[in-house]
Amino acid sequence: MLPARGRALISADLHGNFADFEALRRRFEALRAGGDEVHWVLLGDLVHGPSPAARARRPALFDYDDASPELVEAVLELRRRHPDNVHVLLGNHDHGHVGGVHTQKFYDDEVVTLEIRCTRAQRAAIRELFGEALLSAIAPCGLLLAHGCPDDHIRRYADLDDVDLRFEANDPYHRHLLATFTRSYGQRAEVTRRLLAQISEDVAPVQVMVHGHDVDEDGWYSESEHQLSAVIFGAPPAAKRYLEVDLSARYAGASALREGIELRRIHGGDPETAGG
Repeated sequence: MLPARGRALISADLHGNFADFEALRRRFEALRAGGDEVHWVLLGDLVHGPSPAARARRPALFDYDDASPELVEAVLELRRRHPDNVHVLLGNHDHGHVGGVHTQKFYDDEVVTLEIRCTRAQRAAIRELFGEALLSAIAPCGLLLAHGCPDDHIRRYADLDDVDLRFEANDPYHRHLLATFTRSYGQRAEVTRRLLAQISEDVAPVQVMVHGHDVDEDGWYSESEHQLSAVIFGAPPAAKRYLEVDLSARYAGASALREGIELRRIHGGDPETAGG
């Protein structure tokens, strides 16, 4: 649970893009320098950049060097400096390194492909960061946060604390929670409404499910008034978005997250954004 004061940066799927990470880090540090209480929530999939074939096929979207090991080390260093303000949520690509299914987006086995080119220290850093990652977080301004867009089968929010990241070590219920919070795409509107109602009754009022995991060349999309994704990976640089929210505010729906105010471009185009 984030505090009910200050600001929060919420960013999804970096997939080894160090330039995008640096732009967001600059914004985080700039807000902190201004004296604000600032939190940064990274919604998973920090690793596994595009293959050379994907870069050649879609250069407008994927033409960057995969700096996954360096990015993980930089996030770990940032967490050590700001342990109470930098929060990492687990994505399905990250999960493969700590007991999850090995992904196959750009290579037959992206976990093995990445770890082969890592040093021993880099492999240890990957396991340290993702072994400590959360499955979800709540912003008291009305946002439920996760990598995936989960269904409504959770009984209590605290049940996430009992999930073992080793997928097969869980009973069927906890395996389902692990899968849906890391791998589910957009849900039907009525499913998300039920999920938000359950969490609101159990923990705190939430009106919008903010998630990553998917791509959109427009840089964001909303499945309904209660789901929103600010997209980095899979969007062209000028369209990449993140969220910057006022934790003391109240966002009653996805449309309350306004273009250029809460929904911001990473690389310019909005006042005071990270890259512009």
